[in-house]
Amino acid sequence: MTNKHETGIKIARQLRTTEHAVDTALAEMFRLGAQMVDGRKAANLAAAVGQDSLNEIVSGLSALNTARQATVAAHGGLLEVAQDHNVVWRMDGTTEEKPNPTGGTTGYLAVVA
Repeated sequence: MTNKHETGIKIARQLRTTEHAVDTALAEMFRLGAQMVDGRKAANLAAAVGQDSLNEIVSGLSALNTARQATVAAHGGLLEVAQDHNVVWRMDGTTEEKPNPTGGTTGYLAVVA
């Protein structure tokens, strides 16, 4: 195995780890926001209680979503780099289903004009 292939494998593994970490952070922040809203209702507190903090959580969710979008875009860019340099990017095996480049399948044939 060449050095560029070994490097490609390391980058692919780190990319996958990063994607999962961002998804985990996003899910945890969603849960925190939901617990804040549910807790306020359970404690019979006014909607204004904790609103500033909830605004911060929503801002954090937006930032995490932006990070997720950037990671997905980087994934696509790294795929192009791998292809340009003849690095086999599935060398480690894929364990996740990916959407088609058109955005996924629907089970129906597309109509083309």
